[in-house]
Amino acid sequence: MAEEVQEEKKSSGGGKGMIIALLVIIVLLIVGVAVMTFVLLSGNGENQTAHAEESAQHAPAEHSDEPVVSSEGVVQQYSPKFKQYEPPEPGSPPQYFAMEPFVVNFKGEGQAKFLAVTLKFMSHYPQLITEMESYRPILRNDITSLLRVQTYSVMSKDDGPDILREKILTKARAVLEKRNIYPDLLENVYFERFVMQ
Repeated sequence: MAEEVQEEKKSSGGGKGMIIALLVIIVLLIVGVAVMTFVLLSGNGENQTAHAEESAQHAPAEHSDEPVVSSEGVVQQYSPKFKQYEPPEPGSPPQYFAMEPFVVNFKGEGQAKFLAVTLKFMSHYPQLITEMESYRPILRNDITSLLRVQTYSVMSKDDGPDILREKILTKARAVLEKRNIYPDLLENVYFERFVMQ
C-alpha cells in the first residue's frame, strides 16, 4: 500500500511539472509574438513615414504652402489659400504703384518738424498694382500713422531711410494679407523723395 501512494505522488507530481512547463512555453510564445508584432509595426510605420516624406518632396508645388520663386526672385506660385493672379512672364519688367506725397509732423526732437516722403511700391504682378488702387485710402492712413511716430535720431542715421522702407513695406504687406492677397507679391518700396525739415 505504501508503494501505491508513492507511485501516485510521483505520477501526480510529474503532471504538475508538465503543466508548468507548458505554461512557460505558452507565455514565451505570447511574449515572442508580441515583440515580433511590435517590431514589424514600428518598422512599417518608419517606412510609411519615409514614404510620406518622399511623396511630399516630389508632390507638385500647387499643393504646397511653400512659394515657388523664379531665378529672378519673383514669386511664381504660392499658397492656394490666397487670391490667385496670373504669374508674370519671365523677364517682364516690374510695375510700380505710386502714392501721393506724404508730409507729416513727426518726432523731430527739436531738429526738424516735418517729414516729407514720396514713394512707389514695386511688384511684377500688374493685376496686383491695379488692385492696390482699391486699398489706397487704407495704405495712406496706415503709412501716415507710421510716419508720425518716427524720430529724428533714427531717421538721420545712414540706414534710417532703409529702416523706414522696411517698416512701410511690412505695413503694406499686412494690409494686403488682411484682404487675402499673398503679401510677398508686393516685392519692395522705394523712396523718390525723403526730406526732414
